[in-house]
Amino acid sequence: MTGEWTRLSAVTWLSLRGSLRGARLFGLVAFALVPTLIVAAVASTHPGASTLSNSAEGLFVVLTLPIVTMVIVLVLSVGQFRNEIDNETLLYLSDRSISRPMIVLGKYLGSLAAALVLVVPAALLPLAVAALAGGTAYSIDVPVALTVAAALATMAYGGFFLFLGLVSRSALLIGLLYGFLWEELVRLLPGSAPQLTLVFYLRNLLSDLLPTGPLSGFDAPLTAAGAILVLVGVAVFFVVSGSVVFRYIETAPERESA
Repeated sequence: MTGEWTRLSAVTWLSLRGSLRGARLFGLVAFALVPTLIVAAVASTHPGASTLSNSAEGLFVVLTLPIVTMVIVLVLSVGQFRNEIDNETLLYLSDRSISRPMIVLGKYLGSLAAALVLVVPAALLPLAVAALAGGTAYSIDVPVALTVAAALATMAYGGFFLFLGLVSRSALLIGLLYGFLWEELVRLLPGSAPQLTLVFYLRNLLSDLLPTGPLSGFDAPLTAAGAILVLVGVAVFFVVSGSVVFRYIETAPERESA
């Protein structure tokens, strides 16, 4: 058992290290800084203190959470399996003594850690810029709530996109369609349809944790604990599903016969 966990930590570290290197890293860092640059641009117009603070806080749910976080997690999570399957290198890892469920878990944990390195600063830096530029000071509840929401979004999206990368060659396209169409459009439908999106539970969580301010007006039929349970459950479901599927899929793309 000790050896298995040692191999798990090795896969996690390799996944983390592989995710945070190369030109892709610079692109993702630049993308993660977009909300901060927008708040800096707003601050340069010298708005009122409360307007500046509210704009930085509101930007989290308009841009940082549904777009920046989603795209960063998509790129990092899909590549965990899809790149290795396409390059025919996953075969070597799957033939080692580590079990396939541990490979899935290790890659999930590694990509999760890598995404958090980018997503958490993307959530908090706009608040820091607004405060330093003269905005109204935030209570400790605001950065804590944004950090929790960003981490849970990373966990849930990460599990889903990791699964997509394992089962589909079109995972990146499917993930983009899911993020920009399903998550954005279904939440606008009447009735209980919005509950089929992850962003519904993230907004539910924020509204429950921050009962006042720009993030307090969302539908919140669940308590914060209930919303967290749903988001963690989604992550666990897709990681477990990926572990099951990985037992049966080919670890190298099928070649056409000559």
